[in-house]
Amino acid sequence: MVEEQPDQSKNAGLTGKITNSLLRRFVPSYHDTKDKHVRTGYGYLEGWTSIITNVLLFALKFALGLAINSISLIADSFHTLADVLTSIVVIIGFKIAKKPADPEHPYGHGRFETIATLVIAILLFVVGVEFFRNSIDRFINVQAVKGSILVVLAMLFSALIKEWLAQFSIDLGNRIDSSVLLADAWHHRTDAIASVFVAVAIAGALFNFHRVDAVFGMLVSGLIVYTGISLGRTSISYLMGEAPSKDLIKEIEKIASSVDGVVSTHKVSVHDYGGQKAVSIHVQVEKSLSVDRAHEIAASVKYKISQEIEDVSAEVHIEPAHPGEPARENQEKAVKTKKA
Repeated sequence: MVEEQPDQSKNAGLTGKITNSLLRRFVPSYHDTKDKHVRTGYGYLEGWTSIITNVLLFALKFALGLAINSISLIADSFHTLADVLTSIVVIIGFKIAKKPADPEHPYGHGRFETIATLVIAILLFVVGVEFFRNSIDRFINVQAVKGSILVVLAMLFSALIKEWLAQFSIDLGNRIDSSVLLADAWHHRTDAIASVFVAVAIAGALFNFHRVDAVFGMLVSGLIVYTGISLGRTSISYLMGEAPSKDLIKEIEKIASSVDGVVSTHKVSVHDYGGQKAVSIHVQVEKSLSVDRAHEIAASVKYKISQEIEDVSAEVHIEPAHPGEPARENQEKAVKTKKA
């Protein structure tokens, strides 16, 4: 049974209060974040909120960009449109990730969230490179950019909305520990920063500094490319199989060592499948124990790890501990120390 967390809306900031309000309305049982359906509801809420907001902002920016002939504003509008595409990727990612395990995927489909993050990174990179090329061309072949204080204010308003979307996505992402929501949050945040750049560029055009538009177009594009590369590297590293944190290894060893009959532990490995972790651990027991007793110890270790660490399946390997010899892990440490 999952213990419900208290509603923090009274103590939360404005973003937290809005998040809680939307969750109560659109995600039933939203406190139970370990439930796959609830987790998917978080993803859908972030995705659809982003899509609706970004469609409206794209229409506003694109229309203004055409009206004043601003490459930085048009680039920024398509950055916003790219956010719509990435939000669709978010929704698809959560839809596939919630699928149960099957013979081809015995640990479920949770890693598809990270694949979705990688798709977002690629989209960002492609959009950024294309608009960087266009901005260089605009810098060489200077074109007049119209502007007004109204357009500058519209861009600053857009920046505020996008920053709120970023904080909204971060809030949801932190609640369910979702890399794809945190990635989408950075996508929103880069768009917010880009909107501020565009506002400055248009303000410069008011004083006939037309190359400022192209320069800030390059800055916006560079920001998009950098974000795409950063997200891509993180996603690829995870998919390739990152080493678990030292704290997690220590926690697993501590849990296993607390089981009566365990002499020592070593060779702990963890494979994260997104929502499900597969743990392998070697446990040393007294050599004189019967097979039945050794099996009981292995079963106890496996059960205790699965009970104390959520979403973990453990595989325990039993080895004999030889009398008079230090624990295997201590031997390995001694060898490393000697080599050093």
